[in-house]
Amino acid sequence: MSGNVLHIDHLTMKFGGVVAVDDFTMDINAGEIVALIGPNGAGKTTAFNAVTGVYKPTAGKISLMGKDITGLRPDQITARGIARTFQNIRLFSSMTVFENVLMAHHLRRKSNFLTATFRLNAAEERRMREDTAALLKKVDLYDLRDEMATSLPYGKQRLLEIVRALATEPKLLLLDEPAAGMNPQETDELGDFIRRIRADFDLTVFIIEHHMNLVMRISDRIYVIEFGKQIAEGVPEVIQNDEKVIQAYLGGGDEL
Repeated sequence: MSGNVLHIDHLTMKFGGVVAVDDFTMDINAGEIVALIGPNGAGKTTAFNAVTGVYKPTAGKISLMGKDITGLRPDQITARGIARTFQNIRLFSSMTVFENVLMAHHLRRKSNFLTATFRLNAAEERRMREDTAALLKKVDLYDLRDEMATSLPYGKQRLLEIVRALATEPKLLLLDEPAAGMNPQETDELGDFIRRIRADFDLTVFIIEHHMNLVMRISDRIYVIEFGKQIAEGVPEVIQNDEKVIQAYLGGGDEL
């Protein structure tokens, strides 16, 4: 995959009189890991929600590989190749590791109510189970396949949520604060994991994260917003030394 994957063109999100995202434009190219950072309340998650169909933009346009996806439903956007994780883990607590990933594979199923009723979808179901096993082996979670998802250590639960997103076969993976709640060792392992799946699955990654060490280590480029407006864009070395960025974080009480 090559070329532009995501284009956000003059995105604006208003909630009543509050402008959460203000005329924001960005591009993500194939194979990049691009981070969106900013102080608390800067509008980062709102931008994610617009990209994934949770919110319909007040103004602006969002394109995935050149095709307009503005205002589509979340399921329609998933079907077009965007997957997302959330800041709060959303695993199916009553399911095993295997079942959590299998459920995500079902989003790509071709069977319908009638074929399922008359058990005409057996071959597809078998294929999805095989694909689930292969995916878990590829990411070194196969040995945990029969464990209840919520019985895993916290760091493994975070990885499982990412793997479940991978099961939808995305072209663009959105990670919303994946290191939230992780200790330094888990955060380092997460960074290695993100880089690994980027290569192994030919992914493009768009990440929101407060752990600046992680952001600076894995990102190809970084966008910075404050009060919904972009204040900087560039490679990590440039962002680290940008006076506007430093002031935004110092003023917001966050640590760069």
